[in-house]
Amino acid sequence: MQIYYLRIMRLFILFVLILAGLSFGMVLIALIAIGNGASMADIMNQSTMLTQSAALTRFILFINHATMFLIPGLAWAFIYYKKNWLQGLQLKKRVPWIYFLAGIAFLMVSYPLVSKSMEINQSMDLPNWMSDMENQTEVILKNILTMPTILALMANLIVIAILPGIGEELIFRGIIQKELLTHIKSPYVAILLSSIIFSALHFQFEGFIPRFMLGMVLGLLFYWTGSLWVSMAVHAFNNGMQVLITYFYPELIDQDLESSVPVTWFALIGSFVLSVCMGYWFHSQKKVHPDSSEPIDSTTYPVS
Repeated sequence: MQIYYLRIMRLFILFVLILAGLSFGMVLIALIAIGNGASMADIMNQSTMLTQSAALTRFILFINHATMFLIPGLAWAFIYYKKNWLQGLQLKKRVPWIYFLAGIAFLMVSYPLVSKSMEINQSMDLPNWMSDMENQTEVILKNILTMPTILALMANLIVIAILPGIGEELIFRGIIQKELLTHIKSPYVAILLSSIIFSALHFQFEGFIPRFMLGMVLGLLFYWTGSLWVSMAVHAFNNGMQVLITYFYPELIDQDLESSVPVTWFALIGSFVLSVCMGYWFHSQKKVHPDSSEPIDSTTYPVS
């Protein structure tokens, strides 16, 4: 029973670190905004600031991602894994390049299923407050996805693709999914729950189902390969492709790339079959190289 409470405490500590990081980020953003002449009204209504300047929006997103995900995740790993934090987060072992390529292929063959789920999600009637949040998010995204220069493209790849790919995977797969696996014996239930948490904490309700499916893909890749590098790379690739498509085809900025292309039943069936085949291949690799994402406890390794 004591071990059970200690494990619950680990998730509670993560929650506290995320809240502390979020609070620190908000204070830091407020101080920078004041230094740039922003009023208290602008600071209290952050959505106003996020629609005024694309550069400021990118900077705020950078601070938010770093303080809410990256720094709390690393701090948690240092607390519980000490010097073995790379191994504890499953970032130490070398991964065959085929896993990265196959992970991207697994993501891509699932796109028709994701597009269909977006269509279903958007057909649901949402409360007004949810729709208002979606509209604000859409305005902010259009603001930063307008990229007149290569510098703006590089900044977006960092803020939208690379940083979330690292920070969010660190929290949702590297910590939450593994910690859930210590309480839930079925890895697939742990992946399911962590994917729900992953999607819910984005607070973008029109995209809840497709983001949940993305979480499932990333969680399965982490479990099958035993490396957080793979899910990080695939997450960054997914976000980065959307940035690149918008850069080269700016006329698509007003379209939802995941739902604008009609999905036929033939494409859905093909997507499902190919996804199952890719999943079977990864599962067979896990049997050949079985050391994947079993929970690593700080008691397993020296702590000093």
